[in-house]
Amino acid sequence: MVHNVHLDRRRFLGLGAGSLMVAALAPTGALAQVQSRGGNGRLIPPPRVGTILYTQRDAISRWGVHDNPNPTMGYVGGPDYPDDPNDLGPLVPLPGGFLEVFEFLAAAGFRQIEFAGYNQHPNNIGGSAPSAGNGSNPNYANFEAYREHARTLRSFLDATGLEAIGSHGFIPATWPGGPNGGMTQGDHDRFMLELEVANILGMPYTGTGGDPTSASPNNRNVEAWDLAAEKWLALNDLAATTGVSIYPHNHSPAYSFLQDGPMVEVTEDRVTGAPLATPQIVRGESGTRLMERYLAMTDRSCPIELDVFWAHVAQHEHRWYYDWDGVRRESIFDPHAFTAANTKRIPLYHAKDGDRNAEPEGIGRGYEMVPFGDPSSDIDYQRFFRQQGAKGWHNPNYEQDNAPGGSSDPGRSLRVSRFSADNMQNLRG
Repeated sequence: MVHNVHLDRRRFLGLGAGSLMVAALAPTGALAQVQSRGGNGRLIPPPRVGTILYTQRDAISRWGVHDNPNPTMGYVGGPDYPDDPNDLGPLVPLPGGFLEVFEFLAAAGFRQIEFAGYNQHPNNIGGSAPSAGNGSNPNYANFEAYREHARTLRSFLDATGLEAIGSHGFIPATWPGGPNGGMTQGDHDRFMLELEVANILGMPYTGTGGDPTSASPNNRNVEAWDLAAEKWLALNDLAATTGVSIYPHNHSPAYSFLQDGPMVEVTEDRVTGAPLATPQIVRGESGTRLMERYLAMTDRSCPIELDVFWAHVAQHEHRWYYDWDGVRRESIFDPHAFTAANTKRIPLYHAKDGDRNAEPEGIGRGYEMVPFGDPSSDIDYQRFFRQQGAKGWHNPNYEQDNAPGGSSDPGRSLRVSRFSADNMQNLRG
């Protein structure tokens, strides 16, 4: 399959002549102007404009244009898009699968991608990803097929000029030196396979979409987070032999308050401060946040991926804690300051944008997801990138969980990806 990549790309491009290629793959309007201006004053250097493929998951999972007698039709933006967000362009056959979506993303101005799994619609060039099993039941017979699939994906990256920066994938439950006898052979072999695949794909990082704790992300006990630190130190030590670092991804619970004190009686509601009808017994908190503890208990061998949207949700959600005397105290999380203080521990971001809704502080999540740079945005990305430190070193990946438009608007995730890439390239400070 790999040796046919370039031929298949030509066939794909030819299918869209006059519609798909002009409207979607060839940079036009503001996008072409941005690409020609160079990097002067840009807060995100051109090689660092990235996206996680979870955003375009609907496009990856559908049968695209190649050999498809009835491809999905949709709108990906016309010649004046994204300057004019209402210019949807003509109805065109939509890209599907890795190769076609990589073509689209590269034309939009993305240069990096983060995988959210390695599978696609089986009818697309490259086919389905073979199952490698899990740590308790690895499918050793498929290990070489899994490697070969990675080589195919690497050929797609090379053909489109994209770089893979990371992945949300397999992280074993057991680890060297861990409890119950340490790491199982199945976990070891599957983990080492994933590191090998990361090398094939050229990724310096691979990770997971969740927190580093093996328990619930809402487990705020200090013991669970110290155990997680032990695990990730051991896994990164094992991964170091391959030159790959592994990272957890953080949502808002990771920035709630660590339960690290004695059991105390509390008499006020945590959010409102109103008197409780009945006093409660809870574990006291020092005011340290979970991820702060994790970073303190690990070293620079253990990077993390910050989701900027969820960090702002944490600022909204996690404002009050009960101290070791049971007194309710306020502490407002500052995503900008946190990032600047830990800049070399955060090589990757999810550049997910948000519109502040009307929910009162501490109620709900406080923000709705929007395309990057949307006029409704209430996340100050200009300030964020100005103050992050280590300018030009980080890898921001645009993400939008609600990007897919479903059957009513199947081109939406690709269209808003163009919009977001343009705004990432235009972000200046």
